[in-house]
Amino acid sequence: MPWTTLRLRVETPLFCGDGDPTSAQVRVSSIRGGMHFWLRAMAGVLAGKDLDALRRIENRVLGSTEAVSPIRLRIPAQPRFSTEPFPDFLPRAQSPNNKWISYLLGPGLTAWEPRDQRKGLPGATKITRAFTPPGEEFDLRIKLVGEDRDAHTVALGALWMSLVFGGIGARTRRGFGGIRITGVEGGSLLDWPENALLSPGLDFYENTKSLWPSGTASRAMPALMAIAEKAGLPKRVHDWSAPPTYPVLSKTRTVAGVSGGGTFPDWVNVLIQAGEELRHFRASEFTPQVMYSPKVKTREWLEVVHDEDRDDFALGGLGLPIVFKKDTEVHADRGEGQEAETLRRASPLWLRPVGEGDEWRLFSFAFLTEFLPEEEVGVHLWRGQGGGKRQSRELTVTTEDSHALVREWIEGITEAEGTAFVP
Repeated sequence: MPWTTLRLRVETPLFCGDGDPTSAQVRVSSIRGGMHFWLRAMAGVLAGKDLDALRRIENRVLGSTEAVSPIRLRIPAQPRFSTEPFPDFLPRAQSPNNKWISYLLGPGLTAWEPRDQRKGLPGATKITRAFTPPGEEFDLRIKLVGEDRDAHTVALGALWMSLVFGGIGARTRRGFGGIRITGVEGGSLLDWPENALLSPGLDFYENTKSLWPSGTASRAMPALMAIAEKAGLPKRVHDWSAPPTYPVLSKTRTVAGVSGGGTFPDWVNVLIQAGEELRHFRASEFTPQVMYSPKVKTREWLEVVHDEDRDDFALGGLGLPIVFKKDTEVHADRGEGQEAETLRRASPLWLRPVGEGDEWRLFSFAFLTEFLPEEEVGVHLWRGQGGGKRQSRELTVTTEDSHALVREWIEGITEAEGTAFVP
């Protein structure tokens, strides 16, 4: 089968590299990583808690150490990257762009640049890693190998889902690494119409209230069911009466929605408002004595960290760790005392600017999974300086906390005609 080329356009800054902060490359491995995530989510409604069957499905569709993948991917030429610390979307001047987009980027990709008094430049947050800027285009070449048409079909569905709902590189859950499929060259795949793999328009996201294999991905479901049957699974859809232990596409175990009110003129304005809304959503307690703006703190900082009798740390349901100050952090962890291992728990809330031209909205979605699926994993306050931090008292973060928070966010954002959480 010949190679087919997808033309891809970077919609929001893409942070993808091999650890070198001075260069950025879009790697096939990163795209494949996204395909694995979304394939597992697609197959979860069939595999349920049978993780061995889930692995067999994954191996057949995307290959393993013992079997060649039935889909080959190539990137013939890399898009241009930038090392500009203050690009147009994050200017040095104090502005909503700098404050709120850098808030979403987080400390792993940004750092504070002090004021340069000699040049009259204000202090501002800068980007510390190379990135592929919005507007850059590159090709992704696809070749389907072997005779397993079911595997080919499901692999294309996973690729489509990964680019339409996910993205490439770091901070995709906070709106970065967005990719649009703008063209197909070299013939159709699997006799699908050539436009079947193109990214959908804004109306597709506006009509999405939960995550299910819709649009092009719906073409993959009959093939996925055939693969699941060959993997020994019964012919039924798993109802997940309890929250899944991993992200699963489900009409009842996911929630999604777009921002209400009018559209935004571009992705930059989407993320400016998203950053400010998220800050106020997380920290809603007005605290006039602080020296920074906005003058807000989290309820958990005021009422739990500083109260030895409180352990209800609902904020952790949006992801861990949470770093309050250099000497105060909250971690998911395994074990006790000095031997405890700190763990990461990714945020269940995904934010993505969607649209084109001068009409954009914020698309938010979440997988309603168990927050801490392993019984031996707990949540603790950690105190101390640098490497001397030690596990302190136990806190409580529940699955119900996590689900309530993401539902509150999505309901608030979708119903608001203006701002939802900013006073």
